[in-house]
Amino acid sequence: MDRAQLRDGFLHQLWRLNKLDVIAVLREFLEGETAALYYLCDRGAAGATPSQMSEALEISRARAANILRALRKKGYVEMEVSPDDRRKMDVRCTEAGRRRFKEKYDMLLAGVDRYVELLGEDDIKEFTRLLQRAADCAVRLLPEGGAKN
Repeated sequence: MDRAQLRDGFLHQLWRLNKLDVIAVLREFLEGETAALYYLCDRGAAGATPSQMSEALEISRARAANILRALRKKGYVEMEVSPDDRRKMDVRCTEAGRRRFKEKYDMLLAGVDRYVELLGEDDIKEFTRLLQRAADCAVRLLPEGGAKN
Protein backbone atom coordinates (compact mmCIF):
# COMPACT_ATOMS: atom_id res chain seq x y z
CA MET A 1 0.00 0.00 0.00
CA ASP A 2 1.45 3.38 -0.93
CA ARG A 3 1.69 6.41 1.37
CA ALA A 4 -1.35 8.17 -0.13
CA GLN A 5 -3.55 5.10 0.43
CA LEU A 6 -2.31 4.80 4.01
CA ARG A 7 -3.00 8.48 4.62
CA ASP A 8 -6.45 8.36 3.02
CA GLY A 9 -7.42 5.21 4.93
CA PHE A 10 -6.27 6.78 8.19
CA LEU A 11 -8.20 10.01 7.54
CA HIS A 12 -11.33 8.06 6.60
CA GLN A 13 -11.24 6.11 9.89
CA LEU A 14 -10.63 9.29 11.90
CA TRP A 15 -13.62 10.84 10.17
CA ARG A 16 -15.76 7.80 11.07
CA LEU A 17 -14.58 7.94 14.71
CA ASN A 18 -15.39 11.64 14.88
CA LYS A 19 -19.02 10.86 14.03
CA LEU A 20 -19.49 8.47 16.98
CA ASP A 21 -21.76 9.62 19.82
CA VAL A 22 -19.08 8.87 22.40
CA ILE A 23 -16.68 11.27 20.65
CA ALA A 24 -19.35 13.98 20.48
CA VAL A 25 -19.96 13.61 24.23
CA LEU A 26 -16.21 13.60 24.92
CA ARG A 27 -15.81 16.76 22.84
CA GLU A 28 -18.14 18.55 25.29
CA PHE A 29 -15.57 17.92 28.03
CA LEU A 30 -12.88 19.63 25.98
CA GLU A 31 -14.65 22.82 24.99
CA GLY A 32 -17.60 24.99 25.92
CA GLU A 33 -19.90 24.95 28.92
CA THR A 34 -19.25 21.36 29.99
CA ALA A 35 -15.49 21.92 29.94
CA ALA A 36 -15.96 25.01 32.10
CA LEU A 37 -18.17 23.10 34.55
CA TYR A 38 -15.58 20.32 34.64
CA TYR A 39 -12.84 22.81 35.46
CA LEU A 40 -14.87 24.65 38.10
CA CYS A 41 -16.17 21.47 39.76
CA ASP A 42 -12.60 20.22 39.92
CA ARG A 43 -11.50 23.46 41.61
CA GLY A 44 -14.12 22.91 44.32
CA ALA A 45 -14.64 25.58 46.96
CA ALA A 46 -11.50 27.42 45.81
CA GLY A 47 -13.24 28.36 42.58
CA ALA A 48 -11.38 30.33 39.94
CA THR A 49 -11.24 33.67 38.25
CA PRO A 50 -12.45 34.02 34.67
CA SER A 51 -8.85 34.59 33.55
CA GLN A 52 -7.69 31.37 35.29
CA MET A 53 -10.46 29.48 33.52
CA SER A 54 -9.53 31.11 30.22
CA GLU A 55 -5.92 29.97 30.62
CA ALA A 56 -6.79 26.48 31.79
CA LEU A 57 -9.24 25.86 28.92
CA GLU A 58 -7.07 27.68 26.40
CA ILE A 59 -9.88 29.97 25.29
CA SER A 60 -10.06 33.74 24.93
CA ARG A 61 -11.21 35.83 27.86
CA ALA A 62 -14.20 36.94 25.80
CA ARG A 63 -15.17 33.31 25.16
CA ALA A 64 -14.74 32.52 28.88
CA ALA A 65 -16.97 35.49 29.75
CA ASN A 66 -19.68 34.28 27.34
CA ILE A 67 -19.56 30.73 28.74
CA LEU A 68 -19.72 32.01 32.33
CA ARG A 69 -22.64 34.29 31.46
CA ALA A 70 -24.56 31.32 30.04
CA LEU A 71 -23.70 29.06 33.01
CA ARG A 72 -24.70 31.78 35.47
CA LYS A 73 -28.02 32.30 33.68
CA LYS A 74 -28.69 28.54 34.04
CA GLY A 75 -27.80 28.64 37.73
CA TYR A 76 -24.74 26.42 37.33
CA VAL A 77 -22.17 28.94 38.60
CA GLU A 78 -22.12 31.82 41.01
CA MET A 79 -19.87 34.83 40.69
CA GLU A 80 -18.87 37.37 43.28
CA VAL A 81 -16.34 40.14 43.60
CA SER A 82 -13.11 38.82 45.09
CA PRO A 83 -12.56 39.99 48.67
CA ASP A 84 -8.80 40.03 47.99
CA ASP A 85 -8.96 42.14 44.84
CA ARG A 86 -12.17 44.04 44.06
CA ARG A 87 -11.18 44.16 40.36
CA LYS A 88 -11.51 40.36 40.08
CA MET A 89 -14.45 37.98 40.14
CA ASP A 90 -14.45 34.63 41.93
CA VAL A 91 -16.43 31.92 40.17
CA ARG A 92 -17.70 28.73 41.80
CA CYS A 93 -19.84 25.84 40.69
CA THR A 94 -23.27 25.67 42.35
CA GLU A 95 -24.90 22.47 43.53
CA ALA A 96 -27.06 22.55 40.37
CA GLY A 97 -23.86 22.90 38.32
CA ARG A 98 -22.29 19.90 40.07
CA ARG A 99 -25.42 17.84 39.41
CA ARG A 100 -25.43 18.86 35.73
CA PHE A 101 -21.74 18.02 35.40
CA LYS A 102 -22.32 14.61 37.03
CA GLU A 103 -25.16 13.89 34.56
CA LYS A 104 -22.87 14.72 31.64
CA TYR A 105 -19.98 12.72 33.11
CA ASP A 106 -22.18 9.68 33.74
CA MET A 107 -23.38 9.89 30.12
CA LEU A 108 -19.76 9.95 28.92
CA LEU A 109 -18.83 6.96 31.08
CA ALA A 110 -21.85 4.99 29.86
CA GLY A 111 -20.87 5.64 26.24
CA VAL A 112 -17.25 4.64 26.84
CA ASP A 113 -18.37 1.53 28.75
CA ARG A 114 -20.50 0.46 25.76
CA TYR A 115 -17.56 1.03 23.45
CA VAL A 116 -15.24 -1.00 25.72
CA GLU A 117 -17.82 -3.79 25.85
CA LEU A 118 -18.14 -3.88 22.06
CA LEU A 119 -14.38 -3.89 21.46
CA GLY A 120 -13.53 -6.30 24.25
CA GLU A 121 -10.59 -6.25 26.64
CA ASP A 122 -7.80 -7.20 24.23
CA ASP A 123 -8.88 -4.79 21.51
CA ILE A 124 -9.47 -1.87 23.89
CA LYS A 125 -6.00 -2.39 25.37
CA GLU A 126 -4.48 -2.44 21.89
CA PHE A 127 -6.54 0.58 20.79
CA THR A 128 -5.45 2.47 23.92
CA ARG A 129 -1.82 1.58 23.22
CA LEU A 130 -2.14 2.83 19.64
CA LEU A 131 -3.85 6.05 20.75
CA GLN A 132 -1.03 6.66 23.22
CA ARG A 133 1.54 6.03 20.50
CA ALA A 134 -0.31 8.37 18.12
CA ALA A 135 -0.50 11.10 20.79
CA ASP A 136 3.20 10.66 21.58
CA CYS A 137 4.07 10.97 17.88
CA ALA A 138 1.81 14.00 17.45
CA VAL A 139 3.62 15.79 20.29
CA ARG A 140 6.86 15.47 18.33
CA LEU A 141 5.24 17.17 15.33
CA LEU A 142 4.39 20.30 17.32
CA PRO A 143 6.81 23.15 17.94
CA GLU A 144 8.63 23.11 21.29
CA GLY A 145 6.18 23.83 24.09
CA GLY A 146 3.16 23.49 21.78
CA ALA A 147 1.76 20.40 23.46
CA LYS A 148 0.17 19.89 26.83
CA ASN A 149 0.09 16.47 28.49
